[in-house]
Amino acid sequence: MFLRKQITRTVMALFLLCLLACNPAAPVEKASDGVEVERDPDVPELPFADNLDPALCGIPQPWGSDEPAYLSGIYEGKLVQPTVFLYDSHLRRKIQAKAPHGAKVKILLAQSNPTLDYYLVKVEGAEPPNEGWVPAPFLLFEPPPPADSVERAG
Repeated sequence: MFLRKQITRTVMALFLLCLLACNPAAPVEKASDGVEVERDPDVPELPFADNLDPALCGIPQPWGSDEPAYLSGIYEGKLVQPTVFLYDSHLRRKIQAKAPHGAKVKILLAQSNPTLDYYLVKVEGAEPPNEGWVPAPFLLFEPPPPADSVERAG
């Protein structure tokens, strides 16, 4: 079991390094502390605080449960993302996949970070691309209310 966990961690670390190394030039954004993050122009701002220093973020860990989870585009009682975006990493350099609010997902990995945790999820029943990292506020462990029953933001 220990060897399997080590192999999983090593593979994920290599995967993340490859994603970062292979990412084409993108616009550069500066976080409030001056750390630069390159992002595709279609990556939206989050309605909540993000991690300011990517160097301080945790190492992804296997989730260890088969219980389902659900994507939720609701934040502070308002529907802010009817379509929830799944990103290439916790850096959110590009959108890897997307799924509707309420989509059932399987959590593959969890990453604890100083400000905002992320989960690597796979959308159940969806055609590839169907995996990516989702910020914790957009993931629930019980089905969210239907999108049409929630006030839309802005």
